[in-house]
Amino acid sequence: MKKITELTATVIKPVYKWDEYGNRYPEEQEFTYMRPVETADTGIRFAHMFLDSIGVQVLIQISSYIFEAAWPTWFPSMHNVIVLIIIFIVCLLYFPAYYILTEYKWQRTPAKFLTKTLVIDEYGNKPDLRTIVARNIFRFVPFDGFSFLGEGRRGWHDRWSNTWVVTEGELARLRQLQAEQQDAV
Repeated sequence: MKKITELTATVIKPVYKWDEYGNRYPEEQEFTYMRPVETADTGIRFAHMFLDSIGVQVLIQISSYIFEAAWPTWFPSMHNVIVLIIIFIVCLLYFPAYYILTEYKWQRTPAKFLTKTLVIDEYGNKPDLRTIVARNIFRFVPFDGFSFLGEGRRGWHDRWSNTWVVTEGELARLRQLQAEQQDAV
């Protein structure tokens, strides 16, 4: 199977030529080029970041409420400090767990479900667990959440883990090109 970055596309474009009288006339010519992967646009990626952070915050609030209600209060002086420390640790774990579990299980987070996008590897398949974990460790790099605003609309965590966030339609087109070019070989 071909990598999605190695897929080619062919277009027919007019090329203008001149006859012996100096008249210009169009002639169709086939051009083959390396087809770029159409990643999800910047607005959609920003929506993912915003909506998924709301999802993580909701989970944290629910968990902290349950934990505070269940925590024994027989250490009144230490109660608030211990609860805050444990909630802080839980918050640090929720963020990667949320992304790792949802992207590994469904190839998408809840926000990606809403925008009909998903995470794929270099062959257009579901990334393996190691790739998903690496992808989400890279999210801890400062300002990674805004790195998709640059060229190519791929964030650092996408580039470094060799993954793409694409729409369902783009994935269908990539798979069709892979099948066509596999048959041609």
